Amino acid sequence: MNKEEGLPKMDSNFDSLTGLYTSDAFYREATLLLKDSNGVEYNIVCLDISCFKIINDLFHMDTGDLILREAANYFKATLNPRTSISCRAEADHFILCIPTDELNLEKIIQDLDERIRSLHISHHILFFAGVYPVDKRDLGKLPISQMYDRARMALQRVKGSYQTRYAYYDAKMRDQMIDELMEKNNLEIALMEHEFTIFLQPIFNPRKNIVVSAEALVRWIHPVHGMISPGKFIPACEENGFIVRLDRFVWEEACRLQRKRLDEGKPIVPISVNLSRLNFYKDDLPEFLSSLMEKYNLEPWMLKLEVTESAYTDNRLQLLDMLSTFRNLGFTVLMDDFGAGYSSLNMLKDMPLDTVKVDMAFIRELEKSKRVAVILKFVVELAEELQMGVVIEGVETQFQCDYVASLGEVAIQGYFFSRPLPIRDYEALLDKFLVTKEDDSNAGN
Repeated sequence: MNKEEGLPKMDSNFDSLTGLYTSDAFYREATLLLKDSNGVEYNIVCLDISCFKIINDLFHMDTGDLILREAANYFKATLNPRTSISCRAEADHFILCIPTDELNLEKIIQDLDERIRSLHISHHILFFAGVYPVDKRDLGKLPISQMYDRARMALQRVKGSYQTRYAYYDAKMRDQMIDELMEKNNLEIALMEHEFTIFLQPIFNPRKNIVVSAEALVRWIHPVHGMISPGKFIPACEENGFIVRLDRFVWEEACRLQRKRLDEGKPIVPISVNLSRLNFYKDDLPEFLSSLMEKYNLEPWMLKLEVTESAYTDNRLQLLDMLSTFRNLGFTVLMDDFGAGYSSLNMLKDMPLDTVKVDMAFIRELEKSKRVAVILKFVVELAEELQMGVVIEGVETQFQCDYVASLGEVAIQGYFFSRPLPIRDYEALLDKFLVTKEDDSNAGN
């Protein structure tokens, strides 16, 4: 690892003013440092100078440069080059990667204050810091740049305060700031910035040992907060109406993936997508779905449509009419979370469905309750009589999988076979379980 001592280096890895690492070099070197940490706990620290822009405005820019060099010289002189590295990130931001047992923020800030005072600049200059404690689970998963963003988030909590000069990033802070992202305008920007993507969870026939379909699930990967839980943003999207835009994004991404694989000469399985209840208030819903089929030159069987009981209870007649339209257009219709509500059997009587997806609450109780086993067996037999397929959701154990397989041509969805996967990983898995449309037609979903 390069040391950061002496005069500024004429090297693209080093900042020409301070001689510290540039951001890109720091991210690379910090990644290596954490990889070889041998269990040592580390922190990413972001330091910022108060009123730095004002200093540049009030004084000559040389004064600002002098402050930056003095701070850099302090880091060079005090940090252990074998265990810690430092960087000048942007303007007046510095980043440190330093072991927990070597980090004394109060001393660092006090020392920096004294160094800057020794320059005799007629302006009160203070350093503030935010700290991201590196979690072992982050290693290899969370980029250093996102760790820095989280440290900077912690810094924003105390910047400008005269009582507390540093703060640590924590889950509470993350939740509070995520709540602020849930406004419709912020979600729209996130969609435009390509922060949303789809993951796919394969649906498996345990008897035939093949993938028969998949469900497209939306994921939000924020540049600062990382992966935001769907349990957090989906309810917000439903509340403010953004769910309609988000659903249509997911549908199109699923179609885009199907078209890509077909163009590459690879086999596909149907991908099911969720139709949140607010979509049924859009008169152009059937036309929009048909336009996707035309745009990507797909057949309707390649995109399955999942609805929930809440859509049925909201506007029964409108939903029934819409589902009939979908089926007339050639789409397959699934009822998601079957059994979770009170009207499930009534819905089977009324709704034109092709498949029921049994709520995961049932399978979780399978090993504890004989009644659950009886109910699951009844649901499968009933679905067969009604010429419907069945998917059991939430299968997580070998016992559960074996029991479902004993019921007949029933498909499973759950962590036992696969978690929701990024597109690349999903394609790799699918290529191991080559399946054709003919296989799927008899697969029970």
